[in-house]
Amino acid sequence: NRYDEVNAWYVAMEGLPEYACCVKGDARHWRRCLERAIPMHNARAVGDEERVDGLPPVPDRFGWWMKRNPRGEALWKEYASESRPWLGDTPSREVALYLMRNREEITAAAASNAELSSDDADEALREVVHLLIDWKMGEGV
Repeated sequence: NRYDEVNAWYVAMEGLPEYACCVKGDARHWRRCLERAIPMHNARAVGDEERVDGLPPVPDRFGWWMKRNPRGEALWKEYASESRPWLGDTPSREVALYLMRNREEITAAAASNAELSSDDADEALREVVHLLIDWKMGEGV
């Protein structure tokens, strides 16, 4: 059926570094997209049999939206190859680079929203960056 074909396409895409490392998104993001699409779909449905009642309930456990790709580390190494020298050599180091590139905006927002001094917000961000630099895929937080 057509859903098996679509699923096979997604499974094949998981093996492509550009998709798995950049385009894919996560289940939480796609759920939000589907939640917005259901009312539009139902408005266009010809009859009740075409209507969608809604999505299954969200699981209670934290992190339900994260699904680890067993080839994640190898895919990232392939994605962040010599053709993309600006990327971190691991996903966590890429996040650390992003945080440091946007440090001023992040620390200003953190200081304002958490009622911290600029120095305290900067120190907290540096601690997070330090943890990310040393973090390996598959390890806990």
